[in-house]
Amino acid sequence: MKRDLNEDIQNYPLPGNLKIKKWEMTTQDEEEKYLKAEAAGDLYGVSWSLNHLRWTKKGQEWDTFTVFDGNEVVGSVMTWELGKERSATENIFVLPEWRRKGIAKAVITEALIFLKEKGKSEAVIMEELYPYMSH
Repeated sequence: MKRDLNEDIQNYPLPGNLKIKKWEMTTQDEEEKYLKAEAAGDLYGVSWSLNHLRWTKKGQEWDTFTVFDGNEVVGSVMTWELGKERSATENIFVLPEWRRKGIAKAVITEALIFLKEKGKSEAVIMEELYPYMSH
């Protein structure tokens, strides 16, 4: 999926008391919390390794937007630079018990608005770049 960031981006509200946080995961506990939620939110129960996550965090313009219910991770999306005008979104997940409530739509939208405000003109979902990684 490609998204033209020059077009209007509709905002989607989160249900209940959920909050979206631009999360840097600065501690190992936070990184492990993310990876545990990622595995629980993946269709196949798979997550990155701690080393892969740390390598990704060092990438160009890496950012993560995560939905929290209090201190618990509900869902997340990562973004990173593909060039001056393009960015990718990947690692999009929502925990099974929170699905079909508009959470993925809300967190992806938050990331797209952020990218647009940074001057990006296009965003793509990572699986489009590497279809063999698609579930």
